[in-house]
Amino acid sequence: MTTEPGRTRSETSARAEERLTTLRGRLKKRLVGNEVLQAQIDVLSAEVKTPAERQATGTTDPEHDPGKPSYALSARFHRRANTTGVNTREGLREPILDLYTKTAGRAFAAAHGIQIPAELGRWADPDAVDWDSLPERFVLKSSRGGGGISVFPLERTGDGFIDRMLEQPVTPEEVTAKLWKKHKDESVYIAEEFLQAKSGEPGQMPHDIKVFCFYGEPAFIEVRTGDWSRARETEQRLRTFLPDGTELTNVRALISAGTDVKAPEDFEGVAQASRILSQAIRRPIQRIDFYETDRGIVFGEITQNPGRPPSLVPEWDEKLGAIYENAYARLLADLADEGALGVEYGDQKPA
Repeated sequence: MTTEPGRTRSETSARAEERLTTLRGRLKKRLVGNEVLQAQIDVLSAEVKTPAERQATGTTDPEHDPGKPSYALSARFHRRANTTGVNTREGLREPILDLYTKTAGRAFAAAHGIQIPAELGRWADPDAVDWDSLPERFVLKSSRGGGGISVFPLERTGDGFIDRMLEQPVTPEEVTAKLWKKHKDESVYIAEEFLQAKSGEPGQMPHDIKVFCFYGEPAFIEVRTGDWSRARETEQRLRTFLPDGTELTNVRALISAGTDVKAPEDFEGVAQASRILSQAIRRPIQRIDFYETDRGIVFGEITQNPGRPPSLVPEWDEKLGAIYENAYARLLADLADEGALGVEYGDQKPA
């Protein structure tokens, strides 16, 4: 190595090492960026295919190809059953359909020993809310609706409130008007405690922990922030994990990775609460939401039709699809064991 004029050999070596470190850092960033782009290409390449093309194994002729498992197609099947009236037409009442409202979901969670937010008040319509009775911080929400559209985490100021979802000033009259806009005859309005993020600053809201469950098996956890319908200008960010805390990368490559999203500290607590509720719901697929707070894992809500169908990279669409099929089989086996299906195994009960 040639020594630069005016520098000792050690100074030149240190400078070279510094430049090398910088270049390695740039290379690492570019490699990570390339991985993200490749994952996005994989997702979109799958999305442009027809369902038959996405599922084809290519091992036999298309007519007899059994196809690969797919979470997206399984989720869409249940969405259709929930939203097109099939269950109503046939007189079916799956338990999850009765858990649609936030009030029913809270009662269900509490009945199974899962912590729920403390209720501060309940009213029949937005005009009836007793604002003066509520504390410095609270969450006001409708019992119906998803995506945070009728959820208002509020903090008092000298002359009104701050909407903590948007970090903007808001008046009781403005909140009331927005709640009326989405009002349904069956709705009630609840004020809940303002949950405090574990290890966070006072008034810091916890991130949403969304667990994709398959009849007693929590298989996939997303921790999100910015995922609110009212905060359309906020960028949604997430991190994804297995129930044991193993972090996954680029599984949902079309959503930004959230470097500011904090991982749960109590993965086992999240998984255990998910197992209890998912097993009790007796359905092969649902999403259950939680918060990690300064008093432990707290129930959020049960989602029968999770938002948009998750755009997963093909590998994970197939993995979660296989988990769904196994859950469906376990549920049918349990129903058969209980005599609910009128099936008799005889001497050769399947394993």
